Amino acid sequence: MKLRVRSTGMKLSQPISHYLRKKMQKLEKYLDFDNSNAEVNLDVEGYRQTAEIIIYSKKKTIVAKETSPEIYQSIDKVTGKMEKRLRREKEKKRR
Repeated sequence: MKLRVRSTGMKLSQPISHYLRKKMQKLEKYLDFDNSNAEVNLDVEGYRQTAEIIIYSKKKTIVAKETSPEIYQSIDKVTGKMEKRLRREKEKKRR
């Protein structure tokens, strides 16, 4: 999976980048194809810190977005939400 990370309103530090990549690796097991692209947008506006994941495949685009007071918490929530959606899509394919 190709991963592109963009941040707005904050500098993307090495610990945040490493944490995000580690979380995104867990999502790869739900993707059956190697040519998928993922885009992660991190945005900070005051006390609102938002993380958004967009996964592009040949047939579908899946989007998940979460906001919380801390960026790590937003990353945790959005990867959990995306994992749930990808698991659901994989189950649909099996049927």
